[in-house]
Amino acid sequence: MIRTELRKILNIIADKTQSDSNSSVTDSEVIRDSGLSESEARRYINELASLGLLTIGIKIDGADFRMLSITKEGIQELQNQKER
Repeated sequence: MIRTELRKILNIIADKTQSDSNSSVTDSEVIRDSGLSESEARRYINELASLGLLTIGIKIDGADFRMLSITKEGIQELQNQKER
């Protein structure tokens, strides 16, 4: 079971991608919608990635964002918590 802060970020990504592991959302959109400071939101995003619950795309030259995708494990984690 993941912490509330991590679940909040993961839920935002799931909502934006309609829980489709083949869809992506920009990190800047997730950070904005989280209502957290940028550094705090990025810390949670990195932690979720290290847990294998989301993937962070490679930053493209000239872009000020990265693409985030929920993994099948991330979808399963959210499902498990809804069932509790």
